[in-house]
Amino acid sequence: MDGNEKQFRFQDFEIWKKAASLSSPLFELADELDSKRLYRFAEQLRSATLSITNNIAWPVK
Repeated sequence: MDGNEKQFRFQDFEIWKKAASLSSPLFELADELDSKRLYRFAEQLRSATLSITNNIAWPVK
C-alpha cells in the first residue's frame, strides 16, 4: 500500500457506527434483566449485542 491510499477500516461503515451506538443501551437493559434474575436472557442479550458489530466487521479483517 503506497502513501496515497487510505487504509480501509470497518469502523468507517455507517452501519457499524449505528450498531456500536446500540451496544450501551442494550448492555444497560441486560443489567436490568440481571437485577430481575433473568440471568439467561441477560446473557443472551449481551452475546447478541456483541455479535452485531463483530459480524459486520468480520469480513473486513
